[in-house]
Amino acid sequence: MSQKSRDEFSERIKRTVAERGAYICANPTCRKPTVGPHSEPDKSLKTGEACHICAAATGGPRFDANQTAEQRGGIENAIWLCTECSTRIDKDQSSYPVESLFEWKRNHETWIKNGGIVPSLPHVSLTTIKGRTLPEAPAKITVQDCDEFREHTLNITNSADTQLLMIDARVQVPEPIIERVGREIPVGINVGWQPIRQQMVATIKGGGTVTRNRPPLPINVYHLQIDRLPPSRSVEIGFTTSTKIYEEHDLSFDQGPFADTDEPPHLRNFIDGTFQFEYQGAMLKKRFFAPIAFDKNARAISIMEVREDFGEWKPLALTVIL
Repeated sequence: MSQKSRDEFSERIKRTVAERGAYICANPTCRKPTVGPHSEPDKSLKTGEACHICAAATGGPRFDANQTAEQRGGIENAIWLCTECSTRIDKDQSSYPVESLFEWKRNHETWIKNGGIVPSLPHVSLTTIKGRTLPEAPAKITVQDCDEFREHTLNITNSADTQLLMIDARVQVPEPIIERVGREIPVGINVGWQPIRQQMVATIKGGGTVTRNRPPLPINVYHLQIDRLPPSRSVEIGFTTSTKIYEEHDLSFDQGPFADTDEPPHLRNFIDGTFQFEYQGAMLKKRFFAPIAFDKNARAISIMEVREDFGEWKPLALTVIL
């Protein structure tokens, strides 16, 4: 396709969208400055660009055939991102739909209008290690059961330039957690990792049902609390899950609604939390949320994009008994 078939932004639009975003990447988990000093004293360095939310040409990421040429090349279709985020949204377009990019732009410009007082969202990662040795757990587990286990690592990093306080998050995963431990926690920072009491339905052998509380372990939902997290510091927590359905006193406990067959907007696995930060003597609170993707064949879980709200998702949480 020839270059002329692309509906490019004018230099004026590129400059305007950059200025409206204060030359800061609009990705809420990045917010990297995109202008700065060059190694040569009489030059500056720009590492950002005006990106098309809907592609500039047929076949491009998020192309919208209903748009006119003027709309494709208009400022409403432009978002300012750093070079890294610009590449990411186009190479993984399914993870960055049109609605999310418009939301990034709106929220970023609001953030700039408010003086940029809201820190960027924490960076959250979740990785899975296949297999492990037999864990210590409050259940009868044999060596033959070891293939049922998976180790996972949850990492939360403060990517802002201000301290995050009272991080409070619900972590809901597809398999029961049977063991958890803090791996890397900065000195002087307290981390709580407590089970959420919830209502479960147990099936009695021989027929009939009874409602009761699930035992402390195993369980699919945990409540994570971090009292404070300074800039550029991380908290890393490891936990182990199992495919086994455990029994206690002849009661077989169902896992609950954790099947990974539902498409958006329904969501069963996620991290949903809030954090606080101080601004001019006042304590303000902000939310962060991220879906958890589940590869059923590999039994691997990973965090998707961290965002400020549920967006198009509708999380399905277990019933909590307060």
